[in-house]
Amino acid sequence: MTPLRSACVLASLLLAACRAQGPVSDPGASGLSRIPRNAARFEIEFVDDSTAVIQLEEAGWVRRGQVAYAVDPQRRDALVARLTVLSRDSTSARLLIASQVTRVTTEHFLLLPKPATPWWRSRSVWTSLLSGLAAGALLSR
Repeated sequence: MTPLRSACVLASLLLAACRAQGPVSDPGASGLSRIPRNAARFEIEFVDDSTAVIQLEEAGWVRRGQVAYAVDPQRRDALVARLTVLSRDSTSARLLIASQVTRVTTEHFLLLPKPATPWWRSRSVWTSLLSGLAAGALLSR
C-alpha cells in the first residue's frame, strides 16, 4: 500500500470517528429546546431578586457564561427559570436570573448541562487514529 493510500485510509477513519462523536455544540450559545437528562443537579443555597448562589462541590467544569435551568421538583421538574453563571470561586457560583416563569426559591433545584467534550479530547478519535496508523503500517509492508 502506498503512503498516499495509507493517509487516505487514516483520514477516512478519523472522519468516521468525528461523525460518530456527533456535532459539538455550545448549549449556552443556541439555547436548548429541552434540558438534557444528564444535566448536573444543584441545590440553590441563596436567592435574592436577581441572583442565586449554588455550592459546586466537585463540579470543576462550571464556567462563567454557562446557562442553567431552575426546576420545581414538586411539579415533576417543571421549568421555573433560566439563569446564567456570573462568577464562581472554589466552592460556589453566583448566577443571574435571566428569565423566570415563577419566582425562584431555595426549594427549587438548578440543572446545569455539562459542556460538550471537544473532539480532540475524545477517546474514540484517538483510538481510531491509532488503529488507522497501525492498520496502515501493517498493510504497507
